[in-house]
Amino acid sequence: MESSEVPFLEPFFATARDDPGRPAVVDNGLVLTYGTFAAWVREVAGALTPRTAGPLPPVGIVVHHSARDVAAILGVLAAGRAYVPLEAHHPEARLEAVLARVGCREAVATAETGWQPPVGTVIRPRWAPAPPAAPAATGAPLPGGRPEDPAYVLFTSGSTGEPKGVVVPHRAPAAVVPALRGLYGTGEGAFVLHFHGAGGDTSLEEILPALTGGATLVIDDAAREDFARVVEDQQVSVAVLPTGFWDGVTGDLLHRGAPLPASLRTVVIGGEAVRADMLERWRRLAGAEDVRLLNTYGSTETALVTHAVQLAGPGAPALPETGGDLPIGLPLPHVGQRIDAAGQLSVSGPGLALGYHDDPEGTAARFPERDGTRWYRTGDLVGEAAGGVLVFRGRSDHQVKIRGFRVDLLDVEALIGRCAGVSSVAAARVDRAGHSTLAAFLVPLPDADPDTVVAGVRDHLRRTAPPHLVPSLIVPVGALERTHTGKVDRDATRDRHLGAVEAVR
Repeated sequence: MESSEVPFLEPFFATARDDPGRPAVVDNGLVLTYGTFAAWVREVAGALTPRTAGPLPPVGIVVHHSARDVAAILGVLAAGRAYVPLEAHHPEARLEAVLARVGCREAVATAETGWQPPVGTVIRPRWAPAPPAAPAATGAPLPGGRPEDPAYVLFTSGSTGEPKGVVVPHRAPAAVVPALRGLYGTGEGAFVLHFHGAGGDTSLEEILPALTGGATLVIDDAAREDFARVVEDQQVSVAVLPTGFWDGVTGDLLHRGAPLPASLRTVVIGGEAVRADMLERWRRLAGAEDVRLLNTYGSTETALVTHAVQLAGPGAPALPETGGDLPIGLPLPHVGQRIDAAGQLSVSGPGLALGYHDDPEGTAARFPERDGTRWYRTGDLVGEAAGGVLVFRGRSDHQVKIRGFRVDLLDVEALIGRCAGVSSVAAARVDRAGHSTLAAFLVPLPDADPDTVVAGVRDHLRRTAPPHLVPSLIVPVGALERTHTGKVDRDATRDRHLGAVEAVR
């Protein structure tokens, strides 16, 4: 047994000992066995400063969406440390701000080229392609992490224009992963697509249930452009997809008259509301009746998934009448829930984050304690349908989902408001043809050239903000719409200037 303190990783190391030749990861054709991959994980863990009496600063991991990312993540967790992902395609200024905020002193470079983190120690593992299986079985026990020690820090969109770090403890994946293994069906013989980048926690929904269940994790760079072919060629049986991407795949297959790949057994969607017309299109696909379609719900602050429901496929229950948007599900066994008089959902349980990094006021506001239980106020408004299944009804704040990413409109407005020549700005989500994009409507200063201001805003955002916070549409306008109390009305501004939006698409 590798560590009694990291139960969600013990099954991975057990497979490496008992069946080291089983394929663990297939990375664009390179097959890495459990024995090989456990050696990679051990190499990372052994290079890190050992955990002490108190938690050390997080370890930065420069992620490029590869098997090396996965090994680095597992190595940091097995060493009892916390990691913070640094997405290589993000602006360097943003990455360096994240490193400074959490005080990183160590980082793992998962590639030899590209941006290298400015920290005291940069670990560059050898990543030997085929070491012997023996090290996985005979190495010294790994320290693991204590339940309340941080496991990872993920930075999400806040309301100030600065990245907001969510600190998640080791106990959270330990509680969630066993439930997801059973829900997704990621046992021996399953091939799980690693679709999401390691910069977000949805990637852990793929990595941890697969590698602790004895399954094979499949990485293929062509999956976004040619999903059906990759699934068929790699014999993928489980795929976790953003709702919008899933709907696009459905439409493409229907247009071509093509069936779903025969290997596919479970498709998990989430990140955005799924509508009844989307489900109807899915049901028209040849082979869809043999695939379990699961809709899931959760947030970074609640570790991966808290609610789920099967929408279609073998054994799917009859869905309750919800009036258009489909249910987000029932709570998983480890999750507690309560709904206040305004309809806002709060969640409790061992999956809760410790809070926000270096933000005690924000943590206290979003993680209140009631009746001796700690809760997370999600900000999501829900209703209960027949059988207690929840249905999403909107937000109580200014957050929206754009291609599955959580975006606070105030965050976007704060970033743009700092740019030269901008007098005021309103950000809004624009939905077209079933897909969502981010738009910004800005009022230039009286003496500023609108085109110059827009160009300056685009340049500033591309240098300082992650891609999901950069509006696809930036439209100069004469004035923002306002409510009768004088507040900016984002929806009315968007609706009034839709013609201008269409003109610049």
